[in-house]
Amino acid sequence: MEQWFEIKYGNWPLTIFYILMLSVFIYGVLRPRTKIEWRSAGVAQAFVMALYAEMYGLPLTMYILSWWTGKVVWHEEHFRGHAWSYLLGWGETGAVIMDVLGQALIVLGATLALIGWRQIHRSKGGMVTTGLYRKIRHPQYTGFFLFLTGSLINWPTLPTVIMYPVLIWVYYRLAKREEQETLERCGTGYLNYKTSSGMFFPRLKNSPSI
Repeated sequence: MEQWFEIKYGNWPLTIFYILMLSVFIYGVLRPRTKIEWRSAGVAQAFVMALYAEMYGLPLTMYILSWWTGKVVWHEEHFRGHAWSYLLGWGETGAVIMDVLGQALIVLGATLALIGWRQIHRSKGGMVTTGLYRKIRHPQYTGFFLFLTGSLINWPTLPTVIMYPVLIWVYYRLAKREEQETLERCGTGYLNYKTSSGMFFPRLKNSPSI
């Protein structure tokens, strides 16, 4: 059983564990309802599968980097998966920093998303303007963006680097659509709330609502 949680390549039980755990997080927190939202959640799940399949399974990106750099250690040493540091010449110290920074953003993002989900769940369909929602209109998506960014900093792969901007755009469009639907349903109340809050980050004085 202990070998299932050993940090190394070729550990498929650990790969499956993380994919299943984060798939539950994606579908539970982002709560897809429409066909578009289900497709978006599917793209997010594909990001998770691409990430952890390489992190603990078959490191295709690291094989490519080994061929490109001529250094076999790129795919033989698991810690080299913190590839930004080695690509930029920062060495092991930089890799540790990337690891800590990435993990911190992942935890922060997951925490924001879960707290936001809890507030929405308790509202039972009502408009939420307290707690995290007092300053941010979409803290769940903010949390998801931080999770994606942390994952990309911590362990970049070619598929996730490509999918990252796609996911940001997809969920930005979803947030805009949700706001239009809420505005049509709640009217002036939501419009007043929108002018005093940021879309994904707290709104600074005289700054646009993003």
